[in-house]
Amino acid sequence: MENHPQILFKMSKIRLIKILSLLVMFIGISSWGFLAHKTLQQVSILQLPKDLGLFYYANQDYIVQNSVRPDLRRNYDKTEDNKHYLDMDAPVFGPNYRTDIPHDYAAAIKKYSFDSLKKEGIVPWEISHVYGLLVHAFKYNLRDSVLFYSADLGHYVSDAHVPLHTTANHDGQLTGQKGVHVLWESLVPEDMIQTYSLNKPARVAYIRNPQDFAFQIILESHAMLPELFRAETDVRNMLGEQKSFVMVEKSGKKLKYFSKDFIHAYGERLGASIEDRMLTAANRVASFWFSAWKDAGSPKWVLSSKEIDLQVKSSYSLDQNSWKSNLLIKDKKLISLQPKVAE
Repeated sequence: MENHPQILFKMSKIRLIKILSLLVMFIGISSWGFLAHKTLQQVSILQLPKDLGLFYYANQDYIVQNSVRPDLRRNYDKTEDNKHYLDMDAPVFGPNYRTDIPHDYAAAIKKYSFDSLKKEGIVPWEISHVYGLLVHAFKYNLRDSVLFYSADLGHYVSDAHVPLHTTANHDGQLTGQKGVHVLWESLVPEDMIQTYSLNKPARVAYIRNPQDFAFQIILESHAMLPELFRAETDVRNMLGEQKSFVMVEKSGKKLKYFSKDFIHAYGERLGASIEDRMLTAANRVASFWFSAWKDAGSPKWVLSSKEIDLQVKSSYSLDQNSWKSNLLIKDKKLISLQPKVAE
């Protein structure tokens, strides 16, 4: 193996559910929750064209488990945080931020300064940067690097699909809606994952300009903000403060948490929007992986990788059938819901 960190998050399903049910509303989260990241990355693999998909499937456990690695890096790497978002409506970008932010990183630094971008976020440029590293790894047969950068790229592309990663009001703190971040991207998916249609049809497509496409994703996400905030207000008004929140004592302090009723009502109020965004992210992740392979010249070493044996091909076919029938959860094949056995 090459010298890349391999951080595998080990948590039982029971412990995961307990933690998600106790997430405090006053602490934001950096990106899609762990369950969502792992789920959509697994679905990304199953969407790939078969030849490339077999390589990713043979390494599925690594890619899925390490889909959360960039979030874990934030605990010790001070340069990591701003790679997950772009607060495009921050004052430094001006009122025409939707059209005025240069897609070229050097041009953006020249216009706003490096310190400004460091503060407001660089996710579209980080996507482009890691994409380039993945292309290089594919081109030069760097198998371990392909896996490493695929997991990281999948994370950043997924984060760009989160509306709250595109605004200075990233946790509702500017509108009296503190906690909406973890509510939208973590608590609702955890509450409603069993109802999601993970097999919604989507076509993996070649991305001609990854940098421009990253900004397209950011703009799509940003456009979802008004309804996201409006729904939070509507549900709180409907349930009232007493039914919307519960007080929990932790470390001798009383903290305010979203109630289970509020989480479920918020998810119902938004309909399929979170589910659709999550599955759109999965499709785009697969498209970025596929495009990187194509831009590297479609190297054949990927297709003849030694780990693609008869057992992998058989398991791949079974999981494909489960996914296409939306039975990944029922067949107990969704990795994000499986307990991680201690080694």
